[in-house]
Amino acid sequence: MTYQFHHITLRVSDLERSRRFYEGVLGLRVDQDFPGEKLRFRLGGTSTSLVLHPALPGTPSGDRFTEVRIGLDHIAIGVPVGEVARVAEVLTAHEVPNSGVKADSKGPAMVVFRDPDNIQWELFEEL
Repeated sequence: MTYQFHHITLRVSDLERSRRFYEGVLGLRVDQDFPGEKLRFRLGGTSTSLVLHPALPGTPSGDRFTEVRIGLDHIAIGVPVGEVARVAEVLTAHEVPNSGVKADSKGPAMVVFRDPDNIQWELFEEL
């Protein structure tokens, strides 16, 4: 049996701030927009989506993601060759801290960064 991700849903502290990051900085295209409720971005030419929902009632003010809790550590996605360098440049231009392009003989080039809620992302070149 073959499995693939259909969608990844993230709770975010500020839906519009996250939209500006994912759409404006990373260049993802909004596929569905339910104002104030959720945003859906299609990831490349795949059937996989990234869905953003606002924080649930009762979420502590100022709460941010941390990978030291049980659960999600980071999200890694494959991108075409050349895209890692382009994204690293865009992140730097938008003053988003990032690793810069990391590459060695053992694997593909990658860039690591965090979204506005501190969720770590890794983009890897698909060779």
